[in-house]
Amino acid sequence: SYIFKPAKSLNIPAYTLMVDGDKQSTRAIEITLKNPSQAKVGDDYVLQIEADRQTFFLGDEINLKVIFKEKKSLTSNSPVSIAMPEVKDLLFIKNQKSTQSTDDNYNIHTLSYRLSADNFGTFNIPSAVASIGNQNNNIFGNLSTAKIRKIHSNPLTLTVKPLPDALRIFGDFNIKSSIDKTQATQGKAVNLTVTIHGKGNFEDIQKFSLDIEGATIYSDEAEFSYNQWQQKFAIVGGQDFVIPSFKFDYFDKITQSKKSIATKPISIQIKSKKGVQKPIKKIDQKPSNINDNPPTNNLKYYYLLLGIAIGAFISILFVALKNKQPSKDKSLVNQIKLARGDKALFDLLLPLNMLSLEAILQQLEANIYKNAQHKIRKKDIINAIKFEHKIN
Repeated sequence: SYIFKPAKSLNIPAYTLMVDGDKQSTRAIEITLKNPSQAKVGDDYVLQIEADRQTFFLGDEINLKVIFKEKKSLTSNSPVSIAMPEVKDLLFIKNQKSTQSTDDNYNIHTLSYRLSADNFGTFNIPSAVASIGNQNNNIFGNLSTAKIRKIHSNPLTLTVKPLPDALRIFGDFNIKSSIDKTQATQGKAVNLTVTIHGKGNFEDIQKFSLDIEGATIYSDEAEFSYNQWQQKFAIVGGQDFVIPSFKFDYFDKITQSKKSIATKPISIQIKSKKGVQKPIKKIDQKPSNINDNPPTNNLKYYYLLLGIAIGAFISILFVALKNKQPSKDKSLVNQIKLARGDKALFDLLLPLNMLSLEAILQQLEANIYKNAQHKIRKKDIINAIKFEHKIN
């Protein structure tokens, strides 16, 4: 024997079987599927579904209640299970708590749901079904439905409207941007965080793009929770710059209209990385008198001596700078050896602007901002720097 649940009306054809060498045929059976009758007030059991609104905007949520009533006069205490229908593009989120109450005739149990839509249009929600009683096996080992009573609720029709002005986000939000510093040295990153707080469909917010002339910008993927959306940037600038305003457009839940919110621009000051300069000595000269001018021949000698002195000074300065470069690079090598973590190493290497370190910088960036796990060998970095500047 078989037990099945038809989804529509159908005909079971006749089957011909051989029984002890004789042909025998079954009867054809016509099954008509009828719409379930809804429980009504006055019945032993009543099931209802109610929505606080039947029309709402895409991205918004409505509250849905499933109300089960059983007469106080009933003596049996049968278990009850309620099955919610599945509807494409509708999401039912059940609240954890249920409530109990009474009226003159019924004990009332109420389940609460939050309902949202993934698309706009008209949606027909079929009846919810309450199963009352136990489902036991019969003597043949098959499931028996004799002790199960099913109660159907009313259907419900909802209309979901698209957001106007091609908007994608619905809710109630505020936005802010924050930085870790307003002053930075050339080659050092300024960390920027853009945060949107509130309530709405955070999952549909698209990441911001940031473009600042003369600056290198690294961006994380956006992250969100039930009440917050966040995106982080690292900005490396060679000169003073301004972080522009971030503008966010959405459909406001409270005013039921388009709303634009924005952050304020932020000015960043960049300090140049210059060596310490020796102060230039100022030579006091007495005011000259036209009568004190030296003879013309002596003036030529003065110019000659001045030229020789300037040439000697330039030569000494060139040799000093040439000899100083390896010392500086050796100091950099020591800093690399002592650097702790990818971020410290990244900050040291970025200002060098060396083509041979580009691949290592990309791996460091991925480790810092994308949670990658590239293995960075300091020995390779040091060898590249030594080769570039010919350090022994």
